[in-house]
Amino acid sequence: MNRNQYLIVAVFALITLTFLTLLYVYPRAETPNGSGRVMRVESYISQNISDLSPEKEVLGGKFYVTDIQTTGGKGVVHYEDGHIALVADFTYKTSGEKGIEITSFTVRPQ
Repeated sequence: MNRNQYLIVAVFALITLTFLTLLYVYPRAETPNGSGRVMRVESYISQNISDLSPEKEVLGGKFYVTDIQTTGGKGVVHYEDGHIALVADFTYKTSGEKGIEITSFTVRPQ
């Protein structure tokens, strides 16, 4: 092989190694949901926001998530029901056995 072919193989190997590192080494904020499929923490919060929120919906509204950010077991969620908008800080744990566990959920003062 000539020098250019070695360079191409080296670059391809580096890209592959980087991809595999990102895929398998860094922890992911997702867990099995009982159906054999993986549920992300963001999806779990979005689907359960009304139950998680200590504040309740007003005037017949239904809470929905407008923004959510998670990293390293912590997160911030912005949500509203069309009448009131809230921001909450939360912490979570994920495991293969228990799935997603929200360990704290605190609405920020307005």
